[in-house]
Amino acid sequence: MSKKTAIIDCYNQDIGLKILFPEADYYIKFVEFKEKIPSMNYYTILPQFDFNRITDENYDYLFIIFPLYNIVPNTPYFNTKDLMFYNEIIAIINKNKFKKVFLFDNYDFDYDPNDIVDTIKIDLFFKRNMNKTKTYPVNVVPFPFIMFGYQSMIELIDRRQVLNNNEVKLNRIFFTGALTSERRHIYDKIANFIYNPGHLNFNDFLKTIQESKYSLDLNGAGNPNKRTFEILTNASLLISEFNQLTWPFPERFCDETIIHSAEDFNQKINALHQDFNLYKKCLDVQETIVNNYFNLEWIRNYINTFLKLYSHSPA
Repeated sequence: MSKKTAIIDCYNQDIGLKILFPEADYYIKFVEFKEKIPSMNYYTILPQFDFNRITDENYDYLFIIFPLYNIVPNTPYFNTKDLMFYNEIIAIINKNKFKKVFLFDNYDFDYDPNDIVDTIKIDLFFKRNMNKTKTYPVNVVPFPFIMFGYQSMIELIDRRQVLNNNEVKLNRIFFTGALTSERRHIYDKIANFIYNPGHLNFNDFLKTIQESKYSLDLNGAGNPNKRTFEILTNASLLISEFNQLTWPFPERFCDETIIHSAEDFNQKINALHQDFNLYKKCLDVQETIVNNYFNLEWIRNYINTFLKLYSHSPA
């Protein structure tokens, strides 16, 4: 009998795991974003709603997508509906003996999920924002490919167009989007160098990235941003603000593309402008990383590797 997987995504926040594992059953409470419906139709995703079917008689593996920080009491982010969903998931786990239980934490912050979940039987936490400077227990691994919103990062990866790196791009640094307080400390000092056309529909937005030699990614409340993936999957050279995000692969983007301040931005952009070979080197490194790791086969195999390693009982 083949091993079966159930995915629980109460809010329908991210269809990425269902794209990676189309054979899995995908359970939700409701569709959070109506804008997600075209993507669900594209992948022929027919969600299931009867959580009573999620038992160890029907499934070997349980994947859970959940924003854990929303159940931390006495914080501005605490959500009673999330706590209700969380308790329902705990009840399902406690009533059953699944071979593997993985929780994919799609929250922005870089906390250790073990500080929030200390009684539930989770084999492994896949963490969206895992900080390189922090020490996490062995049951926490990086997984920046999951988020929330109307489009999944894994969908962006799957549907990206393979572009010609050698095509002539417009010599501009593209940025548009919300200017939060975290971003303004750099943006206001470099705004004169930025091409910011304001709000664009999504297709025009991606086309503008593709046509731009550089695209800027400034840190938000947590990492990675959605913008990170939008740039990487559209072959513009990513100019990113320094952060401590842990990627699940050993290669690194070039230091010449990572900025620490407005002054650092000016120096590095000038160097890239003046030396086409440097620009080409940085773009080639970026595209090699994207081609090697930003694809469904690699990400699925990454998860499957841990399915073989972590278990409450022999698989």
